[in-house]
Amino acid sequence: MLQLYGKKIVLTACVTVFLIVLMFSAMKVSASTYTVGVKTGDWAGYGDMSFEYASNWTGYEQPPSEMNMSWMGMEVLEVQDSNVTVRSNVIYKNGTEETYTYWGDVATGEGDLSIGLIPSNLSVGDEIPANLTYYTEEPLKLFINGTVTRIYAGANREVNYVNITYPIIYGNITYGSLNMSLFWDRKTGIMCEEVVSYRMSYTDNETYYYMNMSISWRMTATNMWPAVFAAHDGYTFNVTMTGNSTISNFNFNETQKEISFNVTGPMGKAGYCNVTVPKDLLRGEPWTIRLNGTDWTTSCSITENGTHTFIYIPYTCSTNTIQIKGTWVIPEFPYILILPLFMVFSIIAAILSKKTHRKSSQT
Repeated sequence: MLQLYGKKIVLTACVTVFLIVLMFSAMKVSASTYTVGVKTGDWAGYGDMSFEYASNWTGYEQPPSEMNMSWMGMEVLEVQDSNVTVRSNVIYKNGTEETYTYWGDVATGEGDLSIGLIPSNLSVGDEIPANLTYYTEEPLKLFINGTVTRIYAGANREVNYVNITYPIIYGNITYGSLNMSLFWDRKTGIMCEEVVSYRMSYTDNETYYYMNMSISWRMTATNMWPAVFAAHDGYTFNVTMTGNSTISNFNFNETQKEISFNVTGPMGKAGYCNVTVPKDLLRGEPWTIRLNGTDWTTSCSITENGTHTFIYIPYTCSTNTIQIKGTWVIPEFPYILILPLFMVFSIIAAILSKKTHRKSSQT
């Protein structure tokens, strides 16, 4: 009976953790207390995933295939009052994918949307309107433990977090524990990161049984806020990007008059990136865009206003290298610094002049 009970818990965790959703029981809360922070069309992608699994239970020595994910995406399809409908897309490393649609009332916890999305602007001590029931036999109430600043999808975000440690008990004996750390963007309420650790062991007929599992995933792309990269040390010029891919290895090369970075997404899917470049940093007359070394300029859309250039770059997802080359780059000493430097040198010259004059007067 003990072994079957343990298997039930572990299988439940393994099979469902790959979904953004965690099933909740309904809890009635006044809808006026909570607000929805997302809108139709908002999207988040989760590409930074880690899975570890070890077990000697007969029949469960290998992890469930559902753990072999490479990408998850969640798109908001509809928002009506506090009711939200989302579509979740899961892509596995073998290329197969599954799509699910979920609905939930963010203000009450009803529906199957779960904690993938919670009310916006919660504070420390606020209760999340749902009871976690799928990992444990008894409901777990969730309260915001704290608020910190962390980097998600290329930007510093203020996030709320919950840490849970739940003992795995059968009868009066503790066999292990379930640990969870959950992070949500405070402004929108969308899930940014989940870390789950499950450890259980016991001895039966002198045989030691164990099952250890750890799962983590975090948001790496979104259209809800831009990724921001400081493009020039010592100056405040930032390059911002939005898209449906993970952005990494950003680099600004002043000598080459070039911005470069990598974009990574689910293999074979349509990808895009919107890049906003300050004209005081880099200009192109004309611009040259390269994708994996190939001239990609004619496939891109380039527009501008008085202060910025906007470059839309489409591509087929995998791991791609993008280079944006201009024809003018910010000089080593920008004109905005020339006047202050001139003033400093003038003051120094005046001080030295006065000292020289005093010495000559004394002699």
